[in-house]
Amino acid sequence: MKRNKIKELIQVSKEVIEDGSLENGAIVAANSDKSIYPATTQDYRYVWIRDAAYVCMAADLLGLREIPERFFNWCFNRAEDFKETGLFYNAYNVNGTIHGTLISPNEPRVPRHLRETCIDLIHCGTQFQPDQSGSLLFAIDHHVKHFNTDVSKFKKLIEKAASGICRVWKGDAFILPCYDLWEERCVLPKQRGFHTYSLAMCIAGLRAAIEMQGKKKKWMRTKKEMSDTFAKVYSGSTKSIHRTYRKGKLARNRITGKNDMLPDTSLLGLVWPSGILNPNDEVMKRTVREVIKSNTTNGGDLFRYPADRYCGGVRKGWVTLTGAGTWPLLSFWMSIYYNLSGDKENARKFFDRTLERIDKYIPEQIFEDKSRSSISPLLWSHAMFVIAAKYLGHI
Repeated sequence: MKRNKIKELIQVSKEVIEDGSLENGAIVAANSDKSIYPATTQDYRYVWIRDAAYVCMAADLLGLREIPERFFNWCFNRAEDFKETGLFYNAYNVNGTIHGTLISPNEPRVPRHLRETCIDLIHCGTQFQPDQSGSLLFAIDHHVKHFNTDVSKFKKLIEKAASGICRVWKGDAFILPCYDLWEERCVLPKQRGFHTYSLAMCIAGLRAAIEMQGKKKKWMRTKKEMSDTFAKVYSGSTKSIHRTYRKGKLARNRITGKNDMLPDTSLLGLVWPSGILNPNDEVMKRTVREVIKSNTTNGGDLFRYPADRYCGGVRKGWVTLTGAGTWPLLSFWMSIYYNLSGDKENARKFFDRTLERIDKYIPEQIFEDKSRSSISPLLWSHAMFVIAAKYLGHI
């Protein structure tokens, strides 16, 4: 029965990815045109480069070769300001224009100190999220290797994205305000810090660009500086790695006054896809144990981080922050980690537990309260299922 369900869900995932891949090449986070899309959640018919990069890797595994190539073309020719700056922002409309967020950063209901730091808060205006460029470069490299395709067709995109990362990095920090992948925390240039996952994906992206296009001095220098910056923090991590650092020390949450030490599930990205740490590295293993201890429900599902409030709901034009559910894509991510570490038992456990909670489509979140809706189907969730299924030998 389980194998049949996996087989069926692979086919459904293929259909979901095709539905979310538009004629002009855009890959939306979720296609809200579909009748199954819930009416009480945010509209995710927008392009997040990060989400789409993971979707591209899943599309490769499913043999959907044209979807990534159309998307790479969309990134270069449609993403607003990319040709001029080499940078990607938080999200885009499907025609390529930069997408504003649901709540304006100048909204008077949002206190000034929250607007300025964007710590533990809802979206806050147009954001620079550096991991998106790294994710795209990694996805291009994955596509090229998977199909043994001619990398020259992506030459301009690779050069612009890699140079964009280098352009906004100086010495040991980014020169722009940088937001994390969850769009909730910001490190300002004067704080000379980084979000750990974001830095890891930039390193991975530059590594991929160098493999595809050769050893360009600026790319090599920036990659080394970023790697050295991460190494300094890592060498001081006696217990576990944390999600955000400033000036080489733990970031302090300006609301609570406490260190931003929360074990964030995105740290799995240090192993896959970035590959900057070995899955059996002792500090990484401690980090994963802490992530599981702090973020796992009794049923074995995973939250993004402790006390997460984001639920994806919307009411009268306002984001609702009524408490997060668990994220299926994180369980699949954990399955990938354990597969790479050689622990097949735990890899299957996290994979199978999530399957038991899913019917036909994989949502963004699962709530214990069945009356609460979640964005569904979420392309990133289906992509992570496909990738985890590949590691387990189902594809």
